Amino acid sequence: MKRAFRQQADPLPASGRGYQHVCPHCAQPMTLHDLRDGDQGYWCHACGCGHRAGDPPAQALRPLPQAG
Repeated sequence: MKRAFRQQADPLPASGRGYQHVCPHCAQPMTLHDLRDGDQGYWCHACGCGHRAGDPPAQALRPLPQAG
């Protein structure tokens, strides 16, 4: 018997395209770095905070302005 599919309100988009990673604390752009374990992470040089690229907080993604 299969479980019924439930739609969940996911605050993160399925793709990072069209989004800029910003610090959830100070809203400054973050830079992408390779981590020692082979993963990637974003780091804020202004306040010294970071997160893994695959597990960003919802406040860390800001839509890029549309080119007009």
